[in-house]
Amino acid sequence: MIPSCPIQRSDLTMSRNLSSVFLALAKRWPDRSAIESGSRTLSYLEMMKAAGSVAEVLTAHGVDGNIRIGIAMSRNDDAFIAMLATWLVGATALVTDFRSRANERQKLVEAMDLDFFVEDRPAPGGHDYPALKINVNSYCEGFELRSLPSPPAADASPIAVIGISSGTTGIPQSVALSHECLFARYVIARTSPQWQPGGRLAVSAPLAFSATRKHVLSRLLDGGTVFFMPLLTSPQEFVDIVNGKGVSAVLTVPSIIRDLLPLAPPEALLFPDVNWLMSCGAPMSPHEKLESCARLSSGFVQNYGSTMAGMITLLETAAIEEHIHSVGRVLPHVLVEIVDAGGGQVSSGETGHIRVRTPGAADNLPIKYSTAERQSELNPDGWIYPGDLGSLDRDGFLTIVGRSSDLIIRGGINVFPVEVETTLVEHPAVAEAAVVGWPDPHVGEEIAAFVVLKGEAMPREIMAWCRSRLQPDKQPRDVFVVTEMPRNTNGKLVKRDLLARLPER
Repeated sequence: MIPSCPIQRSDLTMSRNLSSVFLALAKRWPDRSAIESGSRTLSYLEMMKAAGSVAEVLTAHGVDGNIRIGIAMSRNDDAFIAMLATWLVGATALVTDFRSRANERQKLVEAMDLDFFVEDRPAPGGHDYPALKINVNSYCEGFELRSLPSPPAADASPIAVIGISSGTTGIPQSVALSHECLFARYVIARTSPQWQPGGRLAVSAPLAFSATRKHVLSRLLDGGTVFFMPLLTSPQEFVDIVNGKGVSAVLTVPSIIRDLLPLAPPEALLFPDVNWLMSCGAPMSPHEKLESCARLSSGFVQNYGSTMAGMITLLETAAIEEHIHSVGRVLPHVLVEIVDAGGGQVSSGETGHIRVRTPGAADNLPIKYSTAERQSELNPDGWIYPGDLGSLDRDGFLTIVGRSSDLIIRGGINVFPVEVETTLVEHPAVAEAAVVGWPDPHVGEEIAAFVVLKGEAMPREIMAWCRSRLQPDKQPRDVFVVTEMPRNTNGKLVKRDLLARLPER
C-alpha cells in the first residue's frame, strides 16, 4: 500500500514553484526538524527564513528572476538553502561540486549562460568568473527577529534546476528540470511499496549529484528530516553517524557500500535500525547486492535512473534474490521499452536500446557549445534514451547489459571523457588525448588517459596538470603515453583498442 501524500493541492500555488510549497510546509510544520548538519539543526520554519535572508542578498545584488545562478558551497545544507533562495527570487539554479576549479566554473558560466556563482569560498586556481560570496551560516541564527519570506513572483522561471547529462554520445549536455518535473519525481518515488514517509534520511553525496537532490526534496516534501553528512567522511565515521543520529534511511553510492562491507560484524547488521538503504549512481555485482542485504541493512534497495528521466526502476529487498542480475522493476507511471537500432520493439528478454517515457522527464536546454554532432537523450517523439543497452522480462524487471556511450561512472559520479580530454590537450606537450573507463573493483571505474606527446613531459607531470585544473572525481588515475592513437579506416578513434591495453586492477 502506497502511503498517502502529505502535500495538498492548495500547496501548489499558481507560481508552480517548489519554494511556495516549502513556505506552506513551514507554516504547517514550523517546529519540525527539516535539515541537520554537524551541530546545526533547522526546523522547516527556520530553513525557509534562512533561505529568505539569502534571497534578500540576491535581490540586493540585482537579481530579479529569470536568470541562472551557479551554486558551489562546501556544505550540502548551505547549497540547499542557496537553492531555495534562488527559487524564491524566481531564478534557476545549477548546483556544482564545490571542489570544481576556477576554469571549470568559467566554462559553466559560458556554456550554461550563468549570470554568476554563489559560493562560500573562491575556487582553486584563481577567480576569473563572476561570483558572489555568501556566508549562509550568518543567516542561520536570530530567527525570532525575522518573518517568512514572500512567495516568488508569478512570472518566476518555471525551470528549477539545470542538470548535466551525458547524452547518448557521452558529450555533456544540459537539461532543464522544471518545478513540476521535480514534483512529479517525488510522486513517482513514493509509488514504491518500500517507501516509508517521514523518517530521517542521511545523504553522503554532494547536492550536485542529481539523485541527492531528488531524494532530499522527496524526503522533505514528505515531512521528514535530512541529515547531511560531511562530504569527506571515513567509513567508520559514516557508521558512527548513521547509528548515532537515529537515521532510518540512507542514500549512498556503490563505492561507499564497498567501504562499509568490511566493517559489518559477523553475526549482525551494520545498520540494524536503517529500514531503507539505497545504492544508486553505478552498477553493483550480484554478490555485492546479497552481501548488502545480509550484512548492512535488511532494507537494502537499488535504483536505476538518469538525470533526464529521474528514477526508472527500483530493485526492492524482497526481489533481490530472485532478480539478482536486474536493476529492478519499472516503477509505476514510468514506461520502458527495449528497441532495436531502428526504433522497433524487441521481444521480451531480448537485448536492445532502453527508452523511457515518464512524467518526470526533463527538457533539453540549449547550450552555447552545442554542435550538430551532439545527439539528444530526448527524441522529438518524447522518448528518452539514457544510452544503455538492456533487456526487460515479462514481470517488468530491467537488466542492464552495457552502455552505448563512453560515459565513465566513477564512484557513482558521471565523468564525461571530453572534459578530461580537453584539459589534457591544453597541456603544451600533449598533441592528442583519449580517456576511457578503467574497470576497478572499488569505485566501479577509474579514469585512464592515453596521450600522444608533441614535446617532453612525464606522465606524473601531466597528472599534476590535471590535478590543478580538474576536481578530484575527474582526475585520471594514470596516464599512458602512446606513439599514436588506434583508428579505423575512417579515421575514427577506436577506444576499445585502448581498453585492451590496460592492465587489470
